Amino acid sequence: MSLDLHSADFLRDPDAGLAGLRAEAGLVRMRLPILGPVWVTTTYGAARTVLSDSKSFVRNPAHAGGKSLEQNYWWFPRFIHPLFHNVTLKDGADHSRLRRLVIGAFSSRGIDAMRPQIDGIVDRLLDALPADREVDLVEGFNRRVPMLVICELLGIPEADRAKVARWMEPVGRVSSPLSFFRAAPGLWRASRYFRADFDEVRRSRRPGLIRELVEIRDGEDKLSDDELLAMVVAIFIGGFDTTTHLIGNAVMTLLQDPALARSLVAEPAKMPLFIEEVLRFHSPVMFTNMFHATQPVEVGGRMLARGDRVVPLLIGANRDPAAFDAPETLCPARKPNRHLDFGIGTHMCIGTQLARAEASAALMRLFARYPGIELACPVDKVPMLRRVGLRGVAKLPVRLEP
Repeated sequence: MSLDLHSADFLRDPDAGLAGLRAEAGLVRMRLPILGPVWVTTTYGAARTVLSDSKSFVRNPAHAGGKSLEQNYWWFPRFIHPLFHNVTLKDGADHSRLRRLVIGAFSSRGIDAMRPQIDGIVDRLLDALPADREVDLVEGFNRRVPMLVICELLGIPEADRAKVARWMEPVGRVSSPLSFFRAAPGLWRASRYFRADFDEVRRSRRPGLIRELVEIRDGEDKLSDDELLAMVVAIFIGGFDTTTHLIGNAVMTLLQDPALARSLVAEPAKMPLFIEEVLRFHSPVMFTNMFHATQPVEVGGRMLARGDRVVPLLIGANRDPAAFDAPETLCPARKPNRHLDFGIGTHMCIGTQLARAEASAALMRLFARYPGIELACPVDKVPMLRRVGLRGVAKLPVRLEP
């Protein structure tokens, strides 16, 4: 069947379309924006197979008989090419090496140790919101929380954060080749800034994750400047969109259920399960980066050949009735909740705990400060985001003090 995953109808109510895909097969042929024709998983089991079988499925097409990413995209500006070497696009020993070096830096930072800074960022953004008129939370809050938290995490000087955010935000909005070229100038400026900053950090030993990445060692092994740049850019891209739309989907849910919002504020211990259910039910990341089959392998009842391109459809997995009871219903206390929105296996998102901490702080502090917050337009008039692979709201007009 033909299904537009980015149509307004699907984004608002995906269940009928997903049921149609599952009825067709566990793996279907679809054309996705930018990616073109690919195989797409439709069930939890098929998605989990692709995500967890690192022998049969790889990110780099060169490991599946194809051309490397740099060969495929040779026409990209030269300054982009080092970014093809980020951890999300690596496989095997190369991927394990980068992840091993980086996971230590994340762990040493400690998400719990960052909570006071996250709370402070959220509070300052809430302070800046106008309480006497309608405000768009997406632009004034949801997007700015993760961007400023990433800057704090990396240790970017406060004086530079506004310009770094201005350069990097368009990269998170890329949805077509044209929008990529619109974002390229900012990415070029950010790349130059980060390369110079690596040298500055080596001299000053300024605290932050950039310093930890610069100094991290595993014996004689360390990250090159190209790898450092790829890692920092990947942290921005990976840590920005997911959290922006996790917060937006959660706020939208609570605006429609004030009693639930009051319950979560009164009993913060309930918040973690609610956030997991928002990730499952709304699936802010609808599908992952593309994988390539390294050998003939069966998935979802179909036989794939070496080199075939496969995309795990996370929203299909997360709403599969074979994996979840009443998947079409948001259950705030659902447990267990083995959703796949952060992935699974070797490519599981490194920043999962940071995203959860940001979302928790944003929701608790927003609804505690403004218990009477309400939508400024009917629910069906809130515009859905039209971005490749993402599900969320494009704008969220609210009145903070009705």
